[in-house]
Amino acid sequence: MKRFIIVLLGFTLLLPLAAEAAYKIYLKNGSVISGASSYEKEGDEIKLQIGGGSMSIPAKDVLKIEKTDVPEKDFRSGGTPEKQGEPLAPSAAPTTEAVQSSRADTLKKELESVDAELKSVEERETELTEAIKAKQGERTRYDTFQLKKVHEELAPMREELSSVQQRKSDLLQHKAELEGELKALQ
Repeated sequence: MKRFIIVLLGFTLLLPLAAEAAYKIYLKNGSVISGASSYEKEGDEIKLQIGGGSMSIPAKDVLKIEKTDVPEKDFRSGGTPEKQGEPLAPSAAPTTEAVQSSRADTLKKELESVDAELKSVEERETELTEAIKAKQGERTRYDTFQLKKVHEELAPMREELSSVQQRKSDLLQHKAELEGELKALQ
């Protein structure tokens, strides 16, 4: 019984820590929804609790959900920071802008490198596709031995094409994430 009470007390002490969590939802169209205090997956929809209300979005539109440590400020509590006795720090704004500016520059450089790599991957994909089509179209009729040999020659090319296409997909997703973060900073 004592052990149960201790465990129960431990969980009740941890509840306020869990309440401080917030979530950022990145959508496939590049939008970012921040400040969701909780979310719940219900079938093909995701229900978000934001501020004083809730909203549902289709799960297929969500790119990723990221947990953040800093929850959004609840504006329903009323008052401004000065009225609540919290002085504003005017020196914090320029440093925040400087940090955002440097982060934006870093994101732009990373985006440029992703674009360059994406271009080379797309070129390799085109080369492989054309090589496979050329190899398949050399002759219109093959006997079974020749057909088997052609398939054996094409197998490594198809595997490489598959890995190149997977890399392209990963790069496009990373590019969308970078663009979303850059858009959120601006």
